[in-house]
Amino acid sequence: MSDDEILNVIAQCIDEARPGIQSDGGDIELLGVKGQRVEIKLTGKCLTCGLAGQTLGAIRKTIMQRTDRPLMVVPVMA
Repeated sequence: MSDDEILNVIAQCIDEARPGIQSDGGDIELLGVKGQRVEIKLTGKCLTCGLAGQTLGAIRKTIMQRTDRPLMVVPVMA
């Protein structure tokens, strides 16, 4: 899988998660990928949600299943 294909899969996984996150008053945005590090921005209620880590873990698991690559999904302040 090329880097562009991996980036497309990552973006698709995040886009698939967004409606559920938005329905709870938050949002998630892909900022970029640096090596094995997927950097995302959390906004709204996600900033104070105790389950944000579980959400990121579920997104990470989905990305890893689809790309067959070890990755980290990390929230960053942008």
